[in-house]
Amino acid sequence: MKNRLNIALLTIWFVGAVVCVVNWLTFINIPSFILPVIPAFCIQLLLCRVTKNGWLRALPVLPVLGLLGIAGFYFVRDSGWDRLAALIFAIAAIAPAVGTAAGWLVWWLTGRKKRNSSTEEC
Repeated sequence: MKNRLNIALLTIWFVGAVVCVVNWLTFINIPSFILPVIPAFCIQLLLCRVTKNGWLRALPVLPVLGLLGIAGFYFVRDSGWDRLAALIFAIAAIAPAVGTAAGWLVWWLTGRKKRNSSTEEC
């Protein structure tokens, strides 16, 4: 069961990432700011389930923080229309941040549920 769920998460991540790239390249009318939540959620949950290394679990968060940091730098440094572009860039980086946070939350809740059920059986 565990391997099937991991394979399903990896498949959904891959399909979601392909859909994101196709959406960005062809400008289909799918909400581009919401779409990256799915692959970010799947890869974060998969890494949390598979590894016990905290640095490897934090790997999807690092590019998101980098994007938000770049957007914040340009927002502070520039003015006028450049500031608006930095704000739009930051909004686009928020969706993967929400996906990774949701992945952490689901992993934490499922682990907590397992811990509670194992202590109640004793």
